[in-house]
Amino acid sequence: MAPKNIVDDLQETVRESLNKLPKDILVLLRSKNLLRSLVQRMVIDQACEAVQLPAEKLDQAIASFCEQHGLSDEERLERYLSHQGLIKPDLIHQLGIPLKVQYLSLKEFSAKAEAHFLKRKEELDQFTYSLLRVEDSDLAHELYLQIEAGEADFTLLATEHSQGRESASHGLVGPASLGRAHPLLRQRLRTATPGVLLEPFKIEQWWVVTRLEERQLATFDTNMQKRMAIELFDGWIEQQTNQLISVVRGDQFENGALT
Repeated sequence: MAPKNIVDDLQETVRESLNKLPKDILVLLRSKNLLRSLVQRMVIDQACEAVQLPAEKLDQAIASFCEQHGLSDEERLERYLSHQGLIKPDLIHQLGIPLKVQYLSLKEFSAKAEAHFLKRKEELDQFTYSLLRVEDSDLAHELYLQIEAGEADFTLLATEHSQGRESASHGLVGPASLGRAHPLLRQRLRTATPGVLLEPFKIEQWWVVTRLEERQLATFDTNMQKRMAIELFDGWIEQQTNQLISVVRGDQFENGALT
């Protein structure tokens, strides 16, 4: 969590900026579902206000952007900016924000990144597995025996027989987190040995045949530290935005100013 004085200054500055907008503009933004995006962007900009980037980093960001968008010369860049309703300083500002966010995230939240990683680890681990499900127990066991004996390929049987959406991907799921998987399937896959076919088991109305193909366990390295720090920063930005949005609600407008 950022120091309280930083939070207070940020919220006060954003509120003052919003207060300068006419009431009808705020109402229009709210009615078009754009107010939250504006407030969130203002919070991010204000949080990053004091971060100074080296000129070479901005030059690299601009060069990369132009290359990605096929803007090979100043004329093409000017046409692009005109089409977007921007001027070059706007573009430079926008390209600098992600770099500032990365710097600020590590500065303010790197110390808490590992603890956040440990809370999130189960969601970050990636699993690839084969899956087919049918409602008939006898069919599930028959398909299991065919795969186990090498008489049929899992992908073919899943495509032909599986009654779940995994049939469209030939029975292959992932790599993905197990966070949304059924708890029983999640439990079986977490303890499974890659390449070993599991005997059919029942989940609700389904009989499930599955095989873990690959398990990729998340590790806390430098890249993960950056990712976790940015997640914490994003959560902090969301919190600040929520507090400001509560002030901007229509029943709290008074004479075009925010109370």
